[in-house]
Amino acid sequence: MTENQDVKKAIYNMGGAKIAAGKLRVSTSTISKWCRHGVIPNLDMATRVSAASGFAVDSLRPRFKESAT
Repeated sequence: MTENQDVKKAIYNMGGAKIAAGKLRVSTSTISKWCRHGVIPNLDMATRVSAASGFAVDSLRPRFKESAT
């Protein structure tokens, strides 16, 4: 498990795993996987969770931050 708890908090802000899964049209096991790994790998889903929960997309996708070169 990762140290990033923002995904769990964002899902909680959406009303919990079951409600979030219904709103996002994904399974509750998908939500659990995101919470367990601390990341939402799909940009579209991360954007939707961000809009619904108030969390920044960057905090929901920490592994996928683009580095400036």
